Amino acid sequence: MKKHRLLTCAVCVSLTLSSLAAPVFAKGFSDVDNDSSVAWAKTYIDQMTESGYIKGYEDGTFKPKRAISKLECLLLMSRMLGAEEDDYADVSQKAQEKYSTTVSKYNTTYAKELCYLLYNGIITEDDLTTYASSANANTELLRYQAAILMSKLLGQYSAAAAYSPSKQTYSDLSNIPFTAKNCVEYVSSIGVMNGMDSDAAGNPQFSPSTSLTRAQMAALLSRTEDKINKSYYEANVDKVSGDTVTLSINGKSRNYKTNSDTVVYTEDGERGRVANLAEGDSIAAVEINDHLQSIIVLGSDPSKGDAEKTSVFAMISQLNESADGKKITLVDSEDVTNSATYDVHDNCKYTISGASAAFGNFKKGQLVQATVANGKIIALETIEKSMNISGTLVSVDFDDSDHVYLTVKDSKDEEQKYVVSNKGASITRDGAAAEYRQLSAGDSVKLQFTNGKVVKISSTSNSEKFTGVLSEIILATRPRVTLTIDGESKTYYLRSDATITIAGTTSTVYDLRPNVTVSGLFDGDEVKSITASSISTNEKGEFSGTVAGVNTTFKVITITDTEGNNHSVYYNTSTTFLNSNGSSSAAKSIEKGASVSVTGADSNGIFVATIVIIK
Repeated sequence: MKKHRLLTCAVCVSLTLSSLAAPVFAKGFSDVDNDSSVAWAKTYIDQMTESGYIKGYEDGTFKPKRAISKLECLLLMSRMLGAEEDDYADVSQKAQEKYSTTVSKYNTTYAKELCYLLYNGIITEDDLTTYASSANANTELLRYQAAILMSKLLGQYSAAAAYSPSKQTYSDLSNIPFTAKNCVEYVSSIGVMNGMDSDAAGNPQFSPSTSLTRAQMAALLSRTEDKINKSYYEANVDKVSGDTVTLSINGKSRNYKTNSDTVVYTEDGERGRVANLAEGDSIAAVEINDHLQSIIVLGSDPSKGDAEKTSVFAMISQLNESADGKKITLVDSEDVTNSATYDVHDNCKYTISGASAAFGNFKKGQLVQATVANGKIIALETIEKSMNISGTLVSVDFDDSDHVYLTVKDSKDEEQKYVVSNKGASITRDGAAAEYRQLSAGDSVKLQFTNGKVVKISSTSNSEKFTGVLSEIILATRPRVTLTIDGESKTYYLRSDATITIAGTTSTVYDLRPNVTVSGLFDGDEVKSITASSISTNEKGEFSGTVAGVNTTFKVITITDTEGNNHSVYYNTSTTFLNSNGSSSAAKSIEKGASVSVTGADSNGIFVATIVIIK
C-alpha cells in the first residue's frame, strides 16, 4: 500500500515543483485531451497520475510540454523507489539519520527524498550538486541526464558500462557526453528511452541536449516502472565470497552478485563494503531487479568473529528483563556466594535440551553453559549434571584469583575458553598425576564436569620430532630457546624436566651453545628434549675489564672492557677463580666494579672462562 502525503513547496522552487505538491490525481487533463500532439502520452500520464508518482496542477491541467526540472526528476525517482511507502519507512528513517546533515546544505524541504536516494546509493553527494543545488535544482533536465538517472534508478549504472555505444543506434552519438554514452545505449536497449526526430538521411537521433518534457517524463516513468522489481526484506548472511553474497531468506538460500552500485551500511550506520559482511550478520536489504542495491547490517551474529569467547558453567540465580535489556545472574552450584551478573546480547542463542528456546523459557536453578564475549552472554544452553568436553589444549592462563582458564579447540576448529577452579579438580597427564602448569599447548584434553564444575582433567601429550639450528639461548627463570626450522625461527620454552644431551652425555641448558644443529621433541609449545652431537670449541682468548654484574644463578659475569664494550662471560665447575696473590676464590666473592682478567675460549658465540683472576 502506498502512502501519499501533501508536500509543502520551498519558495526557491515553488513554480517548478508546484505540480508535485498539488493533490490532483484525476484522469482527463484538458490540455492533454484537447491536444493531439501529446495524444501519444495520454496513457502514460493517466497511469503515472493514478499511481501518484506525478501530479497535475490545481487548475486541472497537466502542462505536458513544460520542461521538467532536475530536482523534480529526483523527487519522482524517490517516490518510485518507495520513499513514501510504509514498507520502506525503516529505510527512510535510517536514511534521514545518516544524511540529513549533508542534505541540509541544499536548503530544500525535500530532504527526506534526497536522503532516501543517497542512502540507497541511487545518487551520490556529487549528484546532489549537479541536480539539487540552488544553482541547478530549477534548471531543465536534459535527455542525456535522464538516461544517467534512469540507469541509476534501475540499479544498473555500473552494468550499463558494459554497453558499447554504436553509431548504428543514433547518428548524433558524438553529441552525447562521454560519461552518458553507455547509459544512453543501455536505456535505449531495454526500451525505456527512444530516439527523437531523424536526421536528413533518415537516421534516428537521440537529441541528448534537448530538455525532457513532463509528458516525456510520464512515459519514461511508466516504462521504467514496468522494469523495476523492487523489494525490501530482512535476511541473514550465509557466506561472502569476493563480490558474491549468499543470503538466507525465509529459510531459503540465494546468491547475489554485487557491484560498485551496492552500498553497505555497518551496524553503527557507517558506510562499509561487501567485504565487511560476515557470516551470521542479520541484514535489511533493498533489492532492485535481482540486484542488491543496499545492505543494512542490523546486527552481527555474536558467535562469529574474532571476539574472545569464554564458557561459564554455573547455575541460574536470577533472570531480569527490562527496557534496558536482559540480565542473568549465575552462581557457583556449590558456592552460592560466588556469583556474577551478565548482560545478555540481543542476538543471544538459547538452547534447552538441544532444542531452540527463548530467554523466557529459562528458570532459576537450571545448570547452564553461558558463552560470554565482550562481557555479554551470546549463547545460553542447559547442561546435564554430568558431561564431558574434549579437544586440543590451546593455552593455560592464570589470573590473580584462584581461577584457571583453559582454551580448548574443538573438532570444528573453534576455540572456547573455560573457567575452572584452581582447586578441587584432579589432573592427569599421560596417566600420571599432574598440575595445571604441566599441561601444555597441543595436549589432547578431556574435561569432566559435575554440576557445572570441572572435577577431572585428563591430558595426553602429543610429542613431535624436530631438527633445526639452535639460534638463541635465553637464560631466565623459565629458559627459552630459539629454533630455526625450515628457515622459520620461533622461540619455545624449555620444559622444567626437559632432557639435554650433548655428544651422548646428559647436560644442562648452560652447556648449550648457539648456531649448533640439534634434534629433539616438542611437547606442545614447549621443548621436551634437545640432542646435539657435539659442541665445538673455537680458539682461545683473554681480556681484562671491570665487573658490571654477576649472576650466580645462571653462572654469568658481565664485564666491561677498556673500550666500554660489555661481554658476557660464562663459568662452570671447571672454571678456576684466583685472587691477585694466587690464592683460590669463588664467583660469589666477585664484587661489582672489581677489575678482572679472564682467560677462556669462545664456544660457538659464547665465551666460557677457564681462569678468572680478581685483581
